[in-house]
Amino acid sequence: MNVTNSTAANVSSLEARTKCAVENASHTTRVLVIVGFAVVLLSSLVGNFLLVRVVMSDKEARKKFPFNYLIINMAIADVLNASSASLVFISFLTIGRLWLSGVVGVITCKISYFSVGFSVSASILTVVVMGLDRFMAAHATIRPLSLKGVKTAIASIWLLAGLFSSPYLYRMMVEQGPDGKHVCISRWTQDADTHSQLMEIEEMTKFVVLYILPLMSMVIFYAIIALRIRRRSKLPVGTSTRSKIMQQNQRVVRMIIAIVVIFAVCWLPVHVNHLLRSFDVPTYCGLPAFLPLSFFWLAHANCAINPWIWFMFSAHFRSLLRRVIKSKDGKIRSDHVPLTPKPKQNEQVGGMGEEINGAIALSVERVVL
Repeated sequence: MNVTNSTAANVSSLEARTKCAVENASHTTRVLVIVGFAVVLLSSLVGNFLLVRVVMSDKEARKKFPFNYLIINMAIADVLNASSASLVFISFLTIGRLWLSGVVGVITCKISYFSVGFSVSASILTVVVMGLDRFMAAHATIRPLSLKGVKTAIASIWLLAGLFSSPYLYRMMVEQGPDGKHVCISRWTQDADTHSQLMEIEEMTKFVVLYILPLMSMVIFYAIIALRIRRRSKLPVGTSTRSKIMQQNQRVVRMIIAIVVIFAVCWLPVHVNHLLRSFDVPTYCGLPAFLPLSFFWLAHANCAINPWIWFMFSAHFRSLLRRVIKSKDGKIRSDHVPLTPKPKQNEQVGGMGEEINGAIALSVERVVL
């Protein structure tokens, strides 16, 4: 009787899925989304490779500014995100939920989806820690994370990412459909009502932990940084020095706004998508296939956009990139500028010299552009 009920539940579940538009996307939609994920993968690989190459090319800067290791960590998480998400979605769009059977099928089913959640969590948590570190650096009485602190933070990021993504290792499983084919599906339990309730709890938790809290943290951290930069810009310095500070600060603020806005825009639609899928299946299944698929694409496009933000808003990063490309061995010579430039020490106005140098350090060195 239990076997019969289980089989009936599986058949019913599979029939319900086939009614969702996203499961039966048109050929044109599939091609467009596949091309979109291919672009995300290529852009992420190229952008993050160049970003890591720039950071790794200056050993002195890495030792002096531990923040640079967070940039590398973000790049690694984004590459893993782009790779795993592209693999999962391109597979879904070409062969649906069909999967291998046996132990190999179960392991690959669980690991594939776990890798997506794992890398997404690691990338988001890294961005939050970067905001915290810059917030600490902008405070005159608080020191930014030390090398040991950054290493501890990175280890914590990956441990928490694994914890947040662990449900995939439990609920993703391979089942045999009525046609004898095996599929990789999500199932907390055989009881449909309990499964729905657990999915609602999981999606609400992810929405709060991986979107609301990170977004609020970034807004608070970067708003305080922007205010402190603005105040420091009003210090009584020479016209030339003030102009340099203002230009640097404008780039910093623009970059801060870009980071927050891009994160908010990329991830909100897919969270709404997940919540709708958990709380209102009929409405979700009634959406045109292109809409939810584009939401998934937009979320993972964030990992392809992140590295280019640094090159777009930082003239210094672009300069270092040109130096790395022109260098025969890909290394920046000792006579080249470090990854995070030092402020000039000869700009002083009476007793305000130390404070002014501190302002320049805040806008150039501590904010890392």
